[in-house]
Amino acid sequence: ELHLINKVEPENFDRIAKEQPAAARNLGASLDSEYIFFNQAPSPAVPEWKRKWFMSAAFRRAVSESIHRDDIARVVFRGHAHPAAGPVSPSNHFWFNAALKPLAFDSQAALRDFAKEGFALRDGVLRDREGHAVEFSLVTNSGSRPREAMAAILQDDLRHIGIQVNIVTLDFGSLVERISKTLQFEACLIGFANVEVDPVEEMNIWLSSRPQHPWWPSEKTPATPWEARIDQLELLQASEPSRLLRKKAFDEFQRIVVEQSPMIYLVNADYLAAVSPSLKGIQATASPPQILWNIESLRIE
Repeated sequence: ELHLINKVEPENFDRIAKEQPAAARNLGASLDSEYIFFNQAPSPAVPEWKRKWFMSAAFRRAVSESIHRDDIARVVFRGHAHPAAGPVSPSNHFWFNAALKPLAFDSQAALRDFAKEGFALRDGVLRDREGHAVEFSLVTNSGSRPREAMAAILQDDLRHIGIQVNIVTLDFGSLVERISKTLQFEACLIGFANVEVDPVEEMNIWLSSRPQHPWWPSEKTPATPWEARIDQLELLQASEPSRLLRKKAFDEFQRIVVEQSPMIYLVNADYLAAVSPSLKGIQATASPPQILWNIESLRIE
């Protein structure tokens, strides 16, 4: 009865692909991303010794190395997702830094990186140099089956290197309140639905002074030299008239984000749609509006 479903969940897409293959449209990796981040802001919810973990780039990168992104794509999204290389989807062809590759799962490399920071795996428990067991809570939004499934995979992956992850699901309003206002959280799993290809639209996330800056909202001054550099690059790409110079600045920005891992990117889900074969003129793209950007050319036969 429908000519068009603009966005389809993976399980429904597989059913459509089986029953009516000509209607199923996989547009490739979407511009959206799923990621986790740690609370680096001073907060009563995070003891200072634990905050030291979260502020360590080596700690964050070791956690990232311990995550099996291929499993997330295969299990959670039924194969309709791709491991993420960084903050920009490869479908954003011009702005994506093609030199970046998804971080491969390597638990042994992760343990070596933890060891460099004074962590040691003893009796199946990873401990810091002061003897604290590495354990943290991970908040995500309830009612989202993909996020709850991703959280379970993350919990299992990190358990294998001695880290205990306690999953806390909250309604979306409460989640936003915690991560942006009260800062009553340790780590968060969430996603970003990108509706623009131009990076200027994400400055509210990346500038350290902005309230939407995920890991430390509304910093008075950048807490680290790399955050100060991100501020410089974001302001440069937003003001520079040359598109190629903007691209150069934004490539450096992406490289810093991957190296420092303040946000650990997991996957870019595929954009899945369903279009009746009788609807002609479709020239679908992963960039919004995916199906309807040339609506004046669509026709029913």
